[in-house]
Amino acid sequence: MERDSLHKQPSQTAAKALFILESFSASSPEWGIRDLSRELGINSTTLHRLVVTLHNAGYLQQDPETQRYSLGPRVMKLASLYAHQNPLPSAALEVFERYAKICDYNFYLGTLSKYEVVYLAKLDGRGPIKIVVEPGGTTALHTTALGKVLLANQSDAFIQGFIEKVSLTTYTQRSITAPEILWEQVIEIRQRGYAINDGEHYEDVAAVGVPVYDSSGNVSLGISLAYLRHLAENGRVKVEDVVPFAREIASEIALRAGPFINSQR
Repeated sequence: MERDSLHKQPSQTAAKALFILESFSASSPEWGIRDLSRELGINSTTLHRLVVTLHNAGYLQQDPETQRYSLGPRVMKLASLYAHQNPLPSAALEVFERYAKICDYNFYLGTLSKYEVVYLAKLDGRGPIKIVVEPGGTTALHTTALGKVLLANQSDAFIQGFIEKVSLTTYTQRSITAPEILWEQVIEIRQRGYAINDGEHYEDVAAVGVPVYDSSGNVSLGISLAYLRHLAENGRVKVEDVVPFAREIASEIALRAGPFINSQR
């Protein structure tokens, strides 16, 4: 959920509680009240009441020494229920693990959630790339191969809405920040069927993204294979070789988890 959409939510209290839960990540596993208040822009008194409520319900837990909060065991119940109802992430991981034995790429499966990519599964390959991202984490649409391939498979109206409502944030010198350039890339992606990230989110990381089609030919999921950018510069990794490999993986995921891919729409 985007924080600037708070005033649009039917229940701002519920929205704030969700923002609190979504603030926890692999890079920020703990928060103090003051730090979290500044991070979310929520009054500390209001934030404290919400945090205590989540703590009492088991969705947060508190370190008695530092007084900092982290996710509680109740969250695991929801995660387990989701995994039981939707085996897609597990199926994708099994496919990733098999292909990771023969290449050095990092593997990602993601879906579109409003104007962000939500990761459903990821696997670090044998290569040196180590990106701190976990299932449930989000990333930008305009600077990642996974994001761009999902964006290109949406309607023109959706893409225009994204450009108008979301800042095209600069992550590196190669990040796309001009709407006209993003539109050019969207057209190219639609024509060739895959997206490229050339150091646009992380300077040293490049990636290829391809769609995962459901049985009707629609796209709600995508995968990306990431590798060190300098390997492409010196010719050790060629996009024309990565693309068919990525498509093969996407097709296998679609074959193994077809009914659950249809339910993602």
